[in-house]
Amino acid sequence: MALEIKGLQLIRPAGEGGELNATIEAGSAVVVVGRNGTGKSTLLQTLAGLLPPKKGQVLWDGQDVRLMGPEMRASCMAVVASTPPRESRMTVSDVIELGLRAGGHMHDLQAVRMAMETAGIDHWSQLPLSALSDGMAQRVMMARAAAQGKGMLLLDEPTAFLDVVGRREVLSQMGDWRSEGRILWLATHDLEGVEAAGWSTHWLHLHPGRKQGGTFHKGPFVAEKARQALVLDPNPKERA
Repeated sequence: MALEIKGLQLIRPAGEGGELNATIEAGSAVVVVGRNGTGKSTLLQTLAGLLPPKKGQVLWDGQDVRLMGPEMRASCMAVVASTPPRESRMTVSDVIELGLRAGGHMHDLQAVRMAMETAGIDHWSQLPLSALSDGMAQRVMMARAAAQGKGMLLLDEPTAFLDVVGRREVLSQMGDWRSEGRILWLATHDLEGVEAAGWSTHWLHLHPGRKQGGTFHKGPFVAEKARQALVLDPNPKERA
């Protein structure tokens, strides 16, 4: 199981951006950093096949993700958006069941309960999403993604709404997911938290407008190195 990125150029931000090339193996965790507006969310959606690339390909085990059917994509990968849904009357248990079902996994009562217990959210099982805080709802969506995507998880600033304890717990869970052999992508501004978690295997600095669309670094994420790189980036508004 591997993800191949070949000559990838994103449709956003507008303008001529550089290309990305990489092969990410199972059990890898990639931290994505960049200034606001540099395309972090666009990258994750493109890797998941939800947005078309401006140029290039994303291959999952040799197959173009844009040519995979929705059911096949859902069985391989799951995305967590930066803002959780809040208006739904679905219960937490319902959401987890949908994740298991979408991923083609057993979705009986025991499987749902185990997924909630693993995520530490089983005490919210009968609460509707509309009754949860943003941080609570985001933890539910993380649990839903973990139940669904057994191959790859793409997480867009998932800790933004979490308190200190919740952030630490979720970052620890991400390390568990990586150790299970999944590919993990995390777009984040929480540099110190990710460094402290210690599970990253690569980090990607997005900087569209240069010859390369981003710079891949192998090895553990180092917050100070990332911060120094980001300080040198131009403001995206100035670049536009």
